[in-house]
Amino acid sequence: MTLEEYARLPDDDFYRDELSRGRLVREPGPGQEHGRVQAMLGGLLARYAREHGLGYVVSESGFILERHPDTVRGPDVAFVARGRYGDTPPRRWAEFAPDLAVEILSPSDRPARMAEKVAQYFGAGTRTVWLIDPEERIAVVHASPTAVRVLREGEELDGGEVIPGFRCRLADLFD
Repeated sequence: MTLEEYARLPDDDFYRDELSRGRLVREPGPGQEHGRVQAMLGGLLARYAREHGLGYVVSESGFILERHPDTVRGPDVAFVARGRYGDTPPRRWAEFAPDLAVEILSPSDRPARMAEKVAQYFGAGTRTVWLIDPEERIAVVHASPTAVRVLREGEELDGGEVIPGFRCRLADLFD
């Protein structure tokens, strides 16, 4: 499937669609816990980024990560550093990778599929990927394709070089 064919798909059911190397990937819409964690983290990141003039935070917004075959991913939360959008964000999909991609794991997520997403984000230029697992109450922080650490509920997420100074207690996302 091409990007143009993907753009013409109807948006009228409870599934979330992404495009991965020309193949349509469908997953059930997220549940309440997923949505709550997404809203909490997205709000914290957005407020911090705005207050410090660092960039923009979006949720479930498409990023074109590869062309021919096409890949469009919509991370649950994403941060884009100031100046990368130009004057205004694109109306449809950004034709670049986010600086930070956050995926909040759902029961239907499989390790191989998440590993593929992480590889696609880094392959397109994403600088950090966070995998948040509300069920296990952990975060897996990918600072690079090979630098990975697991944070437990009592620890803090930090923005590192991507969002300098940002800190969030992981437990706050789950309570």
